[in-house]
Amino acid sequence: MEPVDWPEGSELLVEKVPAGENIGLSEEDWKDDPESIAAWIAAVENIQPLVWAEGEEEEYVRFRENFRQFNLGAVREQMEQMPDSDAP
Repeated sequence: MEPVDWPEGSELLVEKVPAGENIGLSEEDWKDDPESIAAWIAAVENIQPLVWAEGEEEEYVRFRENFRQFNLGAVREQMEQMPDSDAP
């Protein structure tokens, strides 16, 4: 995937996928023969590393920690509201 060089103000068209239309592979399309597995391995090994703009990685780390703390608090609150017989 390559960055796009669209002029400022370019419009993006987003279209709804018709109901019932499949996106991606179905179970029967997945292959596990040696050639298919080799192709998947090659594709994964070709994935380029993420390039962070200045400050993005630190922002992401802060977001992840805030999200983790929020989830811990939510689980604690749920556990406190459980009857004693249901508590783990």
